[in-house]
Amino acid sequence: MPYPHSIRLRAPWQFEPLARSLAEPDGQVIESYDDLPLAGRGAVPSDWGATLGAGFRGRVRYRRSFNAPATLDPHERLWLVVEGADTRGVVWVNGTRLGDVLGYALWSVFEITHLLGPRNEISLEVELPAGEAPLRPGREDLPGGPIGEVRLEVRSTVFIDGLAVFSCGERREPRLAVRGRIAGEATETPLAVVIGSGDRELAYLEPRPGNSFDAEFPAGDLPVWEPDSPVTVPVEVKLVEGGSAVWRQIFESAFRAASATADSIRFNAILSEHDYLAFDRKGTAVVQHVPTEWIDQVCPRLAHHPSIVAWSTAEQMEPSPESLLFGRPWV
Repeated sequence: MPYPHSIRLRAPWQFEPLARSLAEPDGQVIESYDDLPLAGRGAVPSDWGATLGAGFRGRVRYRRSFNAPATLDPHERLWLVVEGADTRGVVWVNGTRLGDVLGYALWSVFEITHLLGPRNEISLEVELPAGEAPLRPGREDLPGGPIGEVRLEVRSTVFIDGLAVFSCGERREPRLAVRGRIAGEATETPLAVVIGSGDRELAYLEPRPGNSFDAEFPAGDLPVWEPDSPVTVPVEVKLVEGGSAVWRQIFESAFRAASATADSIRFNAILSEHDYLAFDRKGTAVVQHVPTEWIDQVCPRLAHHPSIVAWSTAEQMEPSPESLLFGRPWV
């Protein structure tokens, strides 16, 4: 069976406030360790408003034990995926610091196979400072916390990273584009990326391990998505190693004909996959604001949604805002 195999790490999580963040009259931010809220149990993903109060600012540690898969085959590795923290976080597994989570819509991914033991624990320390908070578009007045999903993924030793699928070209000649990178451990076995929809193969690529791929090809009879006709179909991208599929992702997508933004909804916040799927199915056109610092990670992840008809950003883009990114204009 193709990978990844996902294991969601939801309840129960233990939380413990570590420090309260206070803004002084002179603008200096200090940490206080007095009169902290009580520790307890909380849900992930969620913010800490229900447990610590909407006004709490500071650092909170979330912990959860987990069972590793009983056995991993020689070609399998275990990864930890943290889909963002508001405003930032640090991740540990079994006492080893893995790295940072740099925003609520920025995913952090770590291989943890070498850290597994008989008993395992994830620790996620989340911080929302007082005063002028770091970048958190659309959440400026909301509580912080681990608002992104946390999960384990069993992957093959080779996989696709940064995969983006999107439509391009003109309506009379719709095209589909696919971008990504072959990641993981080196292999001598031939690799292929196969893109299809239903029983139709749309493209066949032969990238080398460690290399990026970027291809455009005719979209065949991919349906045209418009606000008054919101039709989507599954598009499958497979990584094949030695004749066997070792990685698969399925996107619900279509050729995006809508380009007018006058009747669209504009969002500053980066929403969940579930929200964008609802827009795709209802025919809701969206102009999505993306901070410049988040473009490289957020835009590829959302590129397959035909409901996103344009991007916006606060800064002047180079090249000009009339340029296209993943088939959409900047407005």
